[in-house]
Amino acid sequence: MPNQEVENVLNACDELLSCKFLVAEYKITKVLKAIASSSDVCSLISECLESYNRDREFARTFIQDGHGQFACIMPTEEFKIVALVFCTLADIDNKKIDFTDFVKAYFGKEENAFEAFLGTMIVPFRDLIAEAFGFSKLTEESIEVEYQGKSEDFEDEEYEEDEEDQDKFEVAVKIAVQILSEIEECRVSRQVEDVYNIASSIVKTASLRDETVLKALTASLKYAGKGIKQIKFLVKELSDLVFD
Repeated sequence: MPNQEVENVLNACDELLSCKFLVAEYKITKVLKAIASSSDVCSLISECLESYNRDREFARTFIQDGHGQFACIMPTEEFKIVALVFCTLADIDNKKIDFTDFVKAYFGKEENAFEAFLGTMIVPFRDLIAEAFGFSKLTEESIEVEYQGKSEDFEDEEYEEDEEDQDKFEVAVKIAVQILSEIEECRVSRQVEDVYNIASSIVKTASLRDETVLKALTASLKYAGKGIKQIKFLVKELSDLVFD
């Protein structure tokens, strides 16, 4: 039986692949929202993040040569591709990365920088998720169709945003996955292990949509995460969301 939540993630990726540059950040938010709504995809991403060193892999992927030219050299390991693209999209969504500057800097040498970004990062990310759950990968022909009609530059375009606020459980999952990513940099300890287990539980139980469970896990995370500077603000953000 088809997994509708996974299909929604793939459809959101396809929307990003077929959009124009100006609405890309809005489409990225939709991709992350669809991921947060799928416990299976969240679990997959969490597994990929388990042995992923974010800062080290970013430094290896987004490089600057001796002439000051920037380039994107994607990793070959599948789990690193999934983790890298997810973290990059999350940083774009959270405004830690300026999307326009990012695309121009790392893909600007190509004829169409935005198309190069999509082909280099989004297509393999989308296809790895599809393959993991038995869905079809994109063909060269379908990719060409997706790219048709996109703006060749960064022209303005009017569009309507979805004004509906992100669901509390979806946002909680996104924050929990970010916490999982951040604690990969921490030295292994019982405290870090507790934080990892609690954050993973938030991801795994979000589909229950049980506010009591979410509050209990968040309270536990606040206690377990005390003193871990890397996640201090993320835990506060989650707490404000859940106990507002």
